[in-house]
Amino acid sequence: MTPATHYTQLRCKNFLLFITLAAALTCPLSAQVNVEALRRDDPPLGHSGALGGDVTLRTGNVDLVQLGLNGRLYRVTESATSLIVGNGGLGLLSGSRFQSSSLLHYRQTYRYKDTISPEWYGQLNYDLPQLLNFRVITGVGARTSFASGEWGQFGMGATLMLEHERLNLSDTAVHDDQTTVIRESFFLTLRVVPNENLVITSTTYLQPVLGDFDDVRTLANLRIATSVTDAMDLTVSFDLRYDSRPPDGISALDTSLRTGVRYTY
Repeated sequence: MTPATHYTQLRCKNFLLFITLAAALTCPLSAQVNVEALRRDDPPLGHSGALGGDVTLRTGNVDLVQLGLNGRLYRVTESATSLIVGNGGLGLLSGSRFQSSSLLHYRQTYRYKDTISPEWYGQLNYDLPQLLNFRVITGVGARTSFASGEWGQFGMGATLMLEHERLNLSDTAVHDDQTTVIRESFFLTLRVVPNENLVITSTTYLQPVLGDFDDVRTLANLRIATSVTDAMDLTVSFDLRYDSRPPDGISALDTSLRTGVRYTY
């Protein structure tokens, strides 16, 4: 084993540890999660990744100021791309008490054709401000790119996912404290690169329950990243989430504004 190979493996192991700690330490995320905003369009062959921190202001269901850690790790071969995402955060709820949320996500995308890429994924997360004690999902689908060039990329994807949630509800709540459903998940993503130091990304999700379009969740995200150095970015993100059938005591509409810094290797 060459020193360079040993160093790369050691760095990947350390980064995996960071991702695990980020998820375990407690992320400005609700039951709907925009993983697309954490992806890279063309990660290089081999291992690569990014880590960062941010400050989030959430309004809607709760007034929450939250500090977060986040990390992602890629492993790219000629035939497939593996992605691990970890997020964790701790926030002050209504200026009086602490609340936390975290996420761990794994995704495998295959190189099938230039126009379409099959994939599967699994995810664990919780979000105490949203009364979400535990959530697990697994899904399978495909993504495609309509157009791409030096200006950026425009694409979409569709999956079927199995979702199980456990909620922290009172005994008198109307909403079930445990649910298991199959959801369809559709997304559109637009990435615009005005210049080499600025990237603007927009993602919109639509996630209805299979056979019941009245039970639907939507997520819209706008993210701006500007380069400080070749490896360091400053980011600003705005999220808007809507749940047509939220749990008791939870607003249907939730928003968050997040600013942070990201290091990429």
